[in-house]
Amino acid sequence: MLKQVCKGEKGFTLVELLVVIAIIGILAAIIVPNAFKAIEKGKVATAEADYKAIKAAALNYYTDVGEWPEHQSANSDPGLTTNVGNKPGWNGPYLERWKDKNPWGGDYKFQNGPYIDWDGQSGNDAAVYLKLTGVPLSAANKIVSDLSDSVVEFTNQTSTTTEVNILIAVK
Repeated sequence: MLKQVCKGEKGFTLVELLVVIAIIGILAAIIVPNAFKAIEKGKVATAEADYKAIKAAALNYYTDVGEWPEHQSANSDPGLTTNVGNKPGWNGPYLERWKDKNPWGGDYKFQNGPYIDWDGQSGNDAAVYLKLTGVPLSAANKIVSDLSDSVVEFTNQTSTTTEVNILIAVK
């Protein structure tokens, strides 16, 4: 039998509300994980693009000045945006600006020195590389798969994050 609706009765039944809430919950359960994966992919792509831009800038700097930019502390321009130390031959800026933070909120550090064993032989190699701090392990593994394990090394690894070192050049 059909129930007649009186003019004064408006609204939804409890069953209708529960069905709508269940549908919204199911859609959210499907969409939210994919949204987080897309955000993480975007952060990895940003970090890789930053690395490639810094590598190209460092190579141009080396071509002009005849030496690699100096080792710098966290989030400090090594001479790719301004002529640090008034280097002769400097023809920059090689980068528009030095990024303050990497996509995960950690630091970018330009490293120039014998700190990592890049070639797998005993002893450290004199190398120029970019250090990213505070990178989640899942993102670090994606960077390795994208760039190759021959140019990416992990240091100071914890259960959730690591420092990612990406090779620019072995001296």
